[in-house]
Amino acid sequence: MKLVCFPHYTAGGLLCDILQGKFSVIGTNNGINSNEHSLGKIGDSDTVYTDFDADLLTRKCFPYQKLDIPVGTHCWPGNIDKSIYKEIILITTETTKSKVYRWLRAWHLYFSKIDEVKKLTGMDLIDKQRELAKNYLIPFRVVQGATNFEFADLVETTNEFLNVVNGLPVEPHLSRWKEINKFLYDDNLWNNELVQRYYEAEVEVAHGKFYKYY
Repeated sequence: MKLVCFPHYTAGGLLCDILQGKFSVIGTNNGINSNEHSLGKIGDSDTVYTDFDADLLTRKCFPYQKLDIPVGTHCWPGNIDKSIYKEIILITTETTKSKVYRWLRAWHLYFSKIDEVKKLTGMDLIDKQRELAKNYLIPFRVVQGATNFEFADLVETTNEFLNVVNGLPVEPHLSRWKEINKFLYDDNLWNNELVQRYYEAEVEVAHGKFYKYY
């Protein structure tokens, strides 16, 4: 069993499909509805899931111990008993790129579809986006002894990501995923308003005061 750990909206379903050699259907919020990517889930948080019952995670994963399958979870495995897992793979978000990509996916695929959010305009919308973006400033950190790669490596299909999947076929998985998430590949991505909201959130958290517009 491979424990595959990832914060929400970092393509855990895609990775589990590639590792398992499956091509699952698209599910709620345009996520990949992989059974394996939910086998180890015991909860989540608005940011990253570090405060959880480690014994509960072990009990949830134990039935799959002798199976050669990926077992997905939102739990950050820095403080768990790693002995029952053949390998632990992490999709990390320590870089700004990874955090921004994650924030953009969360906004486009989830938050922007909520009725109460869709009603917002002007500064009310800006304030809401900036507050929501704060959840994505907190990193899903590297764990020593695990196989780690950044979410940005998956988005950009770097050698770091390809090395993790170790020669397994990534198509047509990636083509479909990139079409669903084509907003990540906008040539003007780093100048758009949602990225600006992320940077404003970063300033507010760093300085402990409201961002001031001039």
